[in-house]
Amino acid sequence: MRICRFIPLLLALSLALAFAACGEDADDHTSGEAPPAAPAASDAAPGGKVSANNATAAELEAAFAAAGIRNPGTWAHEVEHNRPFPADDTEFAKLRRGLADHNAAPDVVETIIAQLKLP
Repeated sequence: MRICRFIPLLLALSLALAFAACGEDADDHTSGEAPPAAPAASDAAPGGKVSANNATAAELEAAFAAAGIRNPGTWAHEVEHNRPFPADDTEFAKLRRGLADHNAAPDVVETIIAQLKLP
């Protein structure tokens, strides 16, 4: 009967060791593998801008997130929804109207526009 008292203790010890092994330092790359790199936006310009007409939703969202825009997915969808943008609309008047219809704050609009290029 004494052995029955030690089974829960052994089980608890085994679980503690298993959890300790899972909690290894995430920065420890002893396996030789490099940490995964962030995917590059294929339509990004050297200045970090993405094409308002051609960038994917994911590329738009990534650019907006990198610029610190809250809810970048929502604004990426709005950019897509207002496409295409005329090549001569370098001030993005069409997009500005679309964003204003969705109550985008002026600073958000300017930050979004700053991330975009034409074509």
